[in-house]
Amino acid sequence: MTGRTATGENSSEYSFNKHSTAPNTESKPHRCNGHLEDVLTGVSKLPMDFAKPFSAFLSCLKSNPGQEPSRYVPAKPEEP
Repeated sequence: MTGRTATGENSSEYSFNKHSTAPNTESKPHRCNGHLEDVLTGVSKLPMDFAKPFSAFLSCLKSNPGQEPSRYVPAKPEEP
């Protein structure tokens, strides 16, 4: 694949994404992926449970790596 360098010359050495061409790199899910799954699960069920899992997801996005909040666990309804 050829690309353009900063000087405008064609070059086969130019990489649009240097991280994707690094050797031995595997894609891995985002650290807050589980929290997003909790949000999507809450939206797809009735009664809809959106606010608490979304709050946990936002807290995860704002947190530093390794300091993510625990995942949201919905309360089970009590049976009579």
